[in-house]
Amino acid sequence: MRTILAVLAGLFLISCGSASHILWRDQLPLLDTTRRVGMYDLRISFMNREIEGLMLTTMNSDNRPRFVLTSYFGMSVFDLEGSSDGYLVNYVTPFLDRKRILDLLWDDLSMLREPNVRSGYEPFRDANGNTVRLRTGRGIRSTKIVAGNYQGVFPQNITIEHPLLNLLLELTVSQNAQGSLYY
Repeated sequence: MRTILAVLAGLFLISCGSASHILWRDQLPLLDTTRRVGMYDLRISFMNREIEGLMLTTMNSDNRPRFVLTSYFGMSVFDLEGSSDGYLVNYVTPFLDRKRILDLLWDDLSMLREPNVRSGYEPFRDANGNTVRLRTGRGIRSTKIVAGNYQGVFPQNITIEHPLLNLLLELTVSQNAQGSLYY
């Protein structure tokens, strides 16, 4: 009888614990959504290889995110656009043209634009209520997002890390965007 009570008490205590993944309902976007086109310096590091360029973010006619990465020399690296079925590839360079790579890039970048539809661990916030760190996924899909240097409600620096994949994405608000065609 004591064993049954102990098991029932244990089950009750475990079932009342908080879930490890919660929906980020109140999470604000980390990318600046107030401007028509956002400009970011992006650096992707993977297995001692790096891609650097200028990333443009905007919303398409269906009110879904669009991400375009070009090198500083003007060569397009990728152009991903949200659609009702997930995302649409407008252009991608051959070395990135793999479904798993594009899925991972889309998940990471769209999470910065629309984090309120995702789930993950409880966000860490600073004293001002700004999100400092987000974590989601487990195992090889584990993702850590660190945001810092806030100006207003949007961070100026964002780092997305996949520790087990040895993949790092670093976004910095482009400081020389004043006077450009897209600003």
